[in-house]
Amino acid sequence: MVCPRSGVTKACIRRVGVRGIRSRAGLPCSVDVTAMSDMFQERLQRAGARLRKAEAAVEKIEDRVAARHWTETDSATGSGIRRKPNAKADARRFALQDREAAAYAELADAESAFDLASSRLAFAVREAARVRLTREDLLGARAVRTRFGWHAVVRVNAKSVSVHTGYSWVDRYPFDDVLEAKHE
Repeated sequence: MVCPRSGVTKACIRRVGVRGIRSRAGLPCSVDVTAMSDMFQERLQRAGARLRKAEAAVEKIEDRVAARHWTETDSATGSGIRRKPNAKADARRFALQDREAAAYAELADAESAFDLASSRLAFAVREAARVRLTREDLLGARAVRTRFGWHAVVRVNAKSVSVHTGYSWVDRYPFDDVLEAKHE
């Protein structure tokens, strides 16, 4: 069965990570996946509304620019050379340019916020569907893959796996950070 709001299957709904360790999304690992996906859904909806508002503002500006009279786009006034100085007209033109620039900047910010929210939601869904490895799965493994790549296993601890670094120390990764294991 699939959750209608998040798109996550009910079989995949479980806790993310080990208690006390933070997940890669920056959330406490004891947070329920459905709560995470609901939170990311809300963020995605807010980012989508902000994006639609910014797109409408830019479209309004582009329509107005397309409908300008030829005297507004006179090359002499565009380059700053004036046939007759007019401080009020200059102030209006500069304010209009500032508003147009702010609208385009808001559009770029809204697009990046929407992309970020959608990628975080996709990560939460992928993280919920990922198979978690246990200590029994990792016993006897020669190598494990984390988000940083493949590592040679030194030992399997109670809650983590120690991997070779190439230096005089070993790195430890919690079982939730292990994506794959090779038993060769």
